[in-house]
Amino acid sequence: MILRDLTTDEMAAVEKIAVVRGFAAGDYIIHEGEAGSSFFLILDGRVEVRKSIGLEKYKKLIELGSLDIFGEMCFLGVASRSASVMAREPTKVMEFSRIEFDKLIARQPAIGLKLYSGIARELAQRLAAVNGELKDAIVWALGDRKTSTDPAVISSRKLTVLSPPPAGVPARIVKV
Repeated sequence: MILRDLTTDEMAAVEKIAVVRGFAAGDYIIHEGEAGSSFFLILDGRVEVRKSIGLEKYKKLIELGSLDIFGEMCFLGVASRSASVMAREPTKVMEFSRIEFDKLIARQPAIGLKLYSGIARELAQRLAAVNGELKDAIVWALGDRKTSTDPAVISSRKLTVLSPPPAGVPARIVKV
């Protein structure tokens, strides 16, 4: 949880800059592709994070609940939302604007250090989980050579590993 290191006084200061918002089940809180500069902390309820994969199609990435955060990528400077977030049930969130947050940490830098550390922990945990999912996707895409006997599958799924270029030489894309 990103707020775990805050003192009671620091927590009160953070709560003062937040806007509490409520959403009904099925409401979108953020839309993929839209501009943003805030992040959200779920107080109550559940949300689904979705990635568009075509017209009217999406892939559910994760479901989040109380005390989870989302929207932190735009808060940290990414220009547009990388996914949509929809309330799965009645949901209450605290929204933190980057502008108000920056004003707060200018007055109380220790709060900024603690919250940015909490966001970094959250992102590291998500990255670790995604690494496992990425490995599974790569294995699926390459096919399981141990169990596949179809020569078309084996020959169509080749992976070439190239040595890195010497220091000072720029990397280049090689078409195989």
